[in-house]
Amino acid sequence: MDRQATTFFQRFQPGDRAALRQQIEQDYEELEQARTDGDERRQLECLSRLGHRLTMLGEEKEAAPLLGQAFALARLVGDQRLEVVNLLHLATAQQYLGQRHEAQDLFQQALQKARDYHQEQYEDAILQHQGSCYAEQGMNLQARTCFEQALDLRQQRGDPHAIEATRQSLAALKALE
Repeated sequence: MDRQATTFFQRFQPGDRAALRQQIEQDYEELEQARTDGDERRQLECLSRLGHRLTMLGEEKEAAPLLGQAFALARLVGDQRLEVVNLLHLATAQQYLGQRHEAQDLFQQALQKARDYHQEQYEDAILQHQGSCYAEQGMNLQARTCFEQALDLRQQRGDPHAIEATRQSLAALKALE
């Protein structure tokens, strides 16, 4: 496990955990039905949602294998968007499991695939998460570079909420230095 494995840099906390838990239960039911029906597309969507939602609840141990399945299924069915999304979410789950070196490899793969697949709308989120992972590793220069790149992309897109989140990350990083 990496240094500071239990310290997370600005980890997202869901507002309504009970509602999220209810959505997860529904996702599990839908996943079971999709598997019974042999519907790979629905399975992929359910696995993707489940992995992401479980990670938001802090249940990355349960989320990581589901996200690995979702990534493999996305590749199998040729869904490049969900391939990128699931790599991002799998990287985040690995980060929160304390497997930060593995997470960095996955973030880099996600970033490369986003570019190769023309899924640029995910680049800023990947860079934001990768920067947080670097911050948790005490690699502040790399973290700052990721946050600055994410900020540039977010400013180009004009998303005020995302811009503010990245500015907060830069300020929090500066406070650590």
